Amino acid sequence: MTHKDANLPWVEKYRPDSLNDVVGNELVVKRLKKYTEDKDLPNMIFAGPAGTGKTTSAIAISKQLFKENAERNFLELNASVTPDTPILIKEGKEIHRVNFGWLAEKYFLDFVSKRVCIDDLEVLSLDKCNNVKFMKVGHLFRHKVNEILKIKYEGGEVKTSLSHSIMVFDDCGNIITKKASEIKKGDLLISFKTDFEGQSNYIDLEKYKSAEFCQLRSGIQPNPTFKKNFDTLSIDDDLSWYFGMYLAEGCTSMSNTGTSGQIIYTLGYPNPKDVPHIENIQKISTSLGLNYSCYLGASGFDRTKKTSLQTRVFNTQLAKFMQANFYGGDISHKANTKRVPTFIFDTNSKQRLSFIKGYWDGDGSGIWEKVARISSVSQECLIDVVWLSRLSNVESSVFPKETRLIWPNKSFSYTKAELLPSKIFNKLAEKYKGKTKYLLRHSLYSKMCDRISKTAAEKVLALLKNKKGLEKLNKLVNSDLYVLAVTEIKKEKHNDYVYDVSVPGAEVFWGGTAPVLLHNSDDRGIDVVRKTIKDFARTLPLEAEYKIIFLDEADALTQDAQQALRRTMEKYTRTCRFILSCNYSSRIIEPIQSRCVVFRFKPLEKESVINRLEEVSKNEKLKIDNKALSAIFYVSLGDMRKAINILQACSVLDDSIGEQEVFTVSARARPEEVKKMVLLAKDGKFKDARDLLYKLMFNYGMSGEDILNQIYREVVDFSEDYLNSREKVSLIEIISEINFRVSEGANDRLQIEAMLAMFNLHTKQ
Repeated sequence: MTHKDANLPWVEKYRPDSLNDVVGNELVVKRLKKYTEDKDLPNMIFAGPAGTGKTTSAIAISKQLFKENAERNFLELNASVTPDTPILIKEGKEIHRVNFGWLAEKYFLDFVSKRVCIDDLEVLSLDKCNNVKFMKVGHLFRHKVNEILKIKYEGGEVKTSLSHSIMVFDDCGNIITKKASEIKKGDLLISFKTDFEGQSNYIDLEKYKSAEFCQLRSGIQPNPTFKKNFDTLSIDDDLSWYFGMYLAEGCTSMSNTGTSGQIIYTLGYPNPKDVPHIENIQKISTSLGLNYSCYLGASGFDRTKKTSLQTRVFNTQLAKFMQANFYGGDISHKANTKRVPTFIFDTNSKQRLSFIKGYWDGDGSGIWEKVARISSVSQECLIDVVWLSRLSNVESSVFPKETRLIWPNKSFSYTKAELLPSKIFNKLAEKYKGKTKYLLRHSLYSKMCDRISKTAAEKVLALLKNKKGLEKLNKLVNSDLYVLAVTEIKKEKHNDYVYDVSVPGAEVFWGGTAPVLLHNSDDRGIDVVRKTIKDFARTLPLEAEYKIIFLDEADALTQDAQQALRRTMEKYTRTCRFILSCNYSSRIIEPIQSRCVVFRFKPLEKESVINRLEEVSKNEKLKIDNKALSAIFYVSLGDMRKAINILQACSVLDDSIGEQEVFTVSARARPEEVKKMVLLAKDGKFKDARDLLYKLMFNYGMSGEDILNQIYREVVDFSEDYLNSREKVSLIEIISEINFRVSEGANDRLQIEAMLAMFNLHTKQ
């Protein structure tokens, strides 16, 4: 075994490089060794559960066959972006600027799933007519990679797997895909600024209302701290500015009981620049019917020197609203956790710009409506502002601790938001010559020769208005799209999940710290075959007779994609061998199955898993007892990848690992505790069973679904002395019904309590 970089996750660090080191499934490995030794590899299907050696075997085969050329002759289909990639989504009526990590936490309910269907989500995309709009998401995908590319471009960056595709323009103005690994410095990526018409014109404050009465010893009395409640507030330019100023210079103060709160604006004193802002805060507060007071504040060593002016606005309801909406859910409510509130994204452009203006008045410099700079300790907030300004038809860029907004100005020779690739229009100059070449002189000879302004492009198209076939270019010039140049590309270690979404009918979404157009998984899966696989298959292998294409989760491909894959397998049979990995070979269409040798991987046996864990423990200088090893196998269920991950998680707690550490880090209960809970419920001791349920949920952090799965497992394993076959059948039927209810969104604790009650009733019957 080759020990790689010490910083790698142990799953990768101890991944076998040779078939000789693959654990378990001896008959499968023996057959694979024979094929590899003879260098006569057929197309293959690896079928079986996760963590049984399918991917490891495929990688080991490629390393043994191709040696130092393994990376060039082996394609593992991975195409996604990192979890911190910013995107803009719409859930119901709410717009959120989030990242893929946020989506994963919300939609992936376990550590195993690689694909999840989503019904209630839209992502900012681009339709076939070049309109920036929200479009429905079909699926969310994830898989792990060891390396990513950090691609920096003018005003932003995006991190992506090497095989992910980014959208670019071709020479004819068509939007096409280009693999991230093929992107070079100077390439032009597609971005946008648009006038997005939001739908929201008020905010609902109902759930933040303060109590108008309180319970005293003398009875129910008017709340002495109560000032005023709002049902809703209409969002206008003034209120938008008010909120923007809070983002820059505001904080809240709340009593321990949460019954008395204030909004505090702190601006410089004496500072003539801040005087009109202070007056505006007070004017808007008065218009809302809010009381306020002003205080001079001191800072530094000389407490007699006044350096700030605080305006304290007294309203508990609004203070609660600010805390809930301006910090991205963070409960510390500190400046470095501030975020643009979601409701602002769905207002109109005028109100969005009023909000940004308020933010700039507090934390900005430069000249508004020319070049405005905003600084902040919250980088996420700066990224929010970039996306918000792009929806408000203003060019913007983000840098460490600063965002810049740029408007068109006569003193500028160009702004980036007005530039398109010049190669598209230079072809017209070559074809039609004459005055078109003169109009394109700047793009031919200046330092921005790779780009042309939309103004110049419009003039060229106006000269050629009688020519046919220019409709597409006219549409492009009048669209919201423009291009940004790549400034730096850097490869980085990642060793984590990367993510992707499918957008039926579009195949693209906007992502990055400043939005650029990214390709996504096709809604039918066929694009993977048509592009990535064919591009790899049509090139000759390097110092080998054939290359290997490894397609993970092949059973997730649609029927159309599988049919396309069958044709590709036939066409490139001389230069490629295909290894399809899946959980169920029955989900692979028959024509592909008939062209492949099927290898069935079984869950690993206890002895195989424990032997590998002992080897890893020895290398990592860990002490682990037999009970802990058995506990890891119990939790992993023969999944080697999961077993090694649990071992690494336990090693963080202590070099000496026991049974309790295993169950704690894996969020699983001891089998005997689950059995005890079932028997208590069966015997009618409902309160004791419920108390034990609470202990399992809170002490181990188990979800309802985790508990149900473990209860099912223990019920099946009960001996006849405790549960006879008839009782087992009855309990399993109840478990399946409760599991369905929980998966449909019912309260898991309430449902499991009901299940425990039903255990007693059914076993009595």
